[in-house]
Amino acid sequence: MANSMNFNAGEVLFRQGEVSSYVLWVRHGEIEILREHGDASVLIGHVRGGEWLGEMGVIEHRRRSATARASMDGTAEVLSAEEFLDRVSRDATLARDLIQRLSIRLRTIEDRITNDLLPEAPNVASSPAGVEGDEALPDEIIPSNAPVALIARSDALRAWMGEARLSVERLPFVVGRAPTSGEAPPPRQPNLCIDDCKPFRLSRNHFMISRDENHLFINDLGSTLGTIVNGQAIGQHFMRDSALLRFGDNHLIAGGWGSPFDFTISVG
Repeated sequence: MANSMNFNAGEVLFRQGEVSSYVLWVRHGEIEILREHGDASVLIGHVRGGEWLGEMGVIEHRRRSATARASMDGTAEVLSAEEFLDRVSRDATLARDLIQRLSIRLRTIEDRITNDLLPEAPNVASSPAGVEGDEALPDEIIPSNAPVALIARSDALRAWMGEARLSVERLPFVVGRAPTSGEAPPPRQPNLCIDDCKPFRLSRNHFMISRDENHLFINDLGSTLGTIVNGQAIGQHFMRDSALLRFGDNHLIAGGWGSPFDFTISVG
């Protein structure tokens, strides 16, 4: 049976590099996720009440990829690996989300092996993992001819992009970092390739704008520091790898809070 724990603001719940031996289901409160990056800790997002924490480390039998520290008081259920897998077998929604996410990751690995992350096509085949159909609100149904543009929000990003506004003419559209000397090229050449310097905030293939029949998405492409879309953190450290875009202006940060890779994505 799962145990309950209380945590206090400032308390470290687990550290990057530790063995992934348990999963947390946050009942209430807020936990910040930190990635040790060079000599600094980068805040890459938050986990709040009703969300899972540490589940992919248990599923994939890997060490913690980030540090979890409470940013406010709260409580959580603590499930061992066995207890979490039992929960998955009883919870169809949770099982579906995990299967979808693992399927997307497997497909990504296969595509990288063939050096073709996704086919050059105006649409992707299906909705990304972690985006539920009932979240596709009517005002988020976006026609295929809706214009999409990337707008730099920071002076540094404007300098890297060479212009303040860039129209996205074809999807999928990948944004990433130019490899440094001695680094292997990314699985796919980014449509927007931006220079960065160590400690890198941007991954070589960081995020992608894609669509299905009616919706636009941001997909994090397994980046080191994740992507934040309209305040929602996505990526390998979180339960979701994708987020819906909405009509109007969307705020995207690549590489954690405080990153200079700060975009507005204008839709429609």
